[in-house]
Amino acid sequence: MIKFPYVLYIASNSASRKNLLEQAQIPFRVIAQDADESLIDTNQSLSQIVTQIAQLKMQHAQIPQGEYENEICFVLTADTMGLTKSGRILTKPVDRADAIMMLEDARIGTLTVTGFCLRKLQWQQGFWVVVEEVVDVDQANSIFNVPDQFLDFYLDAIPFLSVSGAISIEGIGAQFLASVSGSYEAVVGLPMFKLRDYLFAFGFYNI
Repeated sequence: MIKFPYVLYIASNSASRKNLLEQAQIPFRVIAQDADESLIDTNQSLSQIVTQIAQLKMQHAQIPQGEYENEICFVLTADTMGLTKSGRILTKPVDRADAIMMLEDARIGTLTVTGFCLRKLQWQQGFWVVVEEVVDVDQANSIFNVPDQFLDFYLDAIPFLSVSGAISIEGIGAQFLASVSGSYEAVVGLPMFKLRDYLFAFGFYNI
């Protein structure tokens, strides 16, 4: 039987990431982070941008204090961005009009990259000390085609302002996903296969 002796904190408000963890039956607690993503240089590859943002979020994660000496916890941060074939970088839209422009661009194909940072921490003398850390990425090429007639229908159904590129391939968005080549979960927002591998390697599971 698999047991979970440690807590996994995720510094993210992403409903998609929460759903992925819940579906994988990985227990977690949501914590806040106050990173200023504008500090990251965007004149880099998508992989570099999302991993640096994930690391910045980790630095600004508001982790609760430990309850006893040598306590162990795990902390996870992530970031997702897309790049359309026209060269447009897809971040979170600023308004509905911006979301529509992103969705129109996504019809011809998008490279989506998710970077994440996972830390294993130990509470020592009043501070969390990093025991192990990994930063990694996963990606996929996809075609997400919401026809003009369905744009309002789709946008009214999702929290598009908090979704990278306004692309939500789960739920109502599944009917507009024409194809995915690569990691499906990278498009959703959290590469679960890699995450489980790292959690296992770091001793998160008691098997």
